[in-house]
Amino acid sequence: MIDGSTSLAGIQKGMTSMRQQAHTVATENAGSREGMGAQVGMIASQNQIEASVKTLQAEDRMIGSLLDVRA
Repeated sequence: MIDGSTSLAGIQKGMTSMRQQAHTVATENAGSREGMGAQVGMIASQNQIEASVKTLQAEDRMIGSLLDVRA
């Protein structure tokens, strides 16, 4: 069944991680190991969000196609 819940959960998880990483970047000294790791984590979170959005868009197109076929 196509319901989008997995994609939405992926977006939510990515956003939560992004917020945590951004907080670390904002509170650590510039150039610190923790700050640099958090910046890498932010990129990973961004990639997760983008992948989840693309999956949700594909699910939306599939549902649209199924509705077109049934109409």
